[in-house]
Amino acid sequence: MMLDKCKTRNAFTLIEMVVVMALLGVVMLISTTMIIGLMYFSSTEIGLANRNMEVVALANLFRSDVRVASFAVITTNANKTTGLKLALLSGGQITYEVENGAFMRKSLQGKQRLMGVQDVSFQLLNDGLMVELNCLDKADSGRTRERTLSFRASLNGARK
Repeated sequence: MMLDKCKTRNAFTLIEMVVVMALLGVVMLISTTMIIGLMYFSSTEIGLANRNMEVVALANLFRSDVRVASFAVITTNANKTTGLKLALLSGGQITYEVENGAFMRKSLQGKQRLMGVQDVSFQLLNDGLMVELNCLDKADSGRTRERTLSFRASLNGARK
């Protein structure tokens, strides 16, 4: 009997298959974790960008309203600022105030909810008006963060 010196191997062993499957499992676990993390990061960044765009739109709206106002009256109740009334050059009136935790704008077109706030303060400056809004930002993780937004605008005839 002669031994065949060239033994050919036609298949993988069971141990080789198990090792390859375990390695594939580890690679898939790492890649899935990274993809989920990137998706969460992306949604957080999109939420932050949306909030920033909302703030920019609010600042632009406030500035454009103040620019066309002839004078402003800051309303108070028990030494606390409750709102701002702008008398427009065209004869109309726009009111900004906090109502049920929301910063509201009232004009001839109706009420408009601008954003949720905790507190608001208005200041009449020599060259115009400044509004400060104290807001609570709710993050996706359930945490809340307080932030203060300040807008300045020039008033045509700055009078209280």
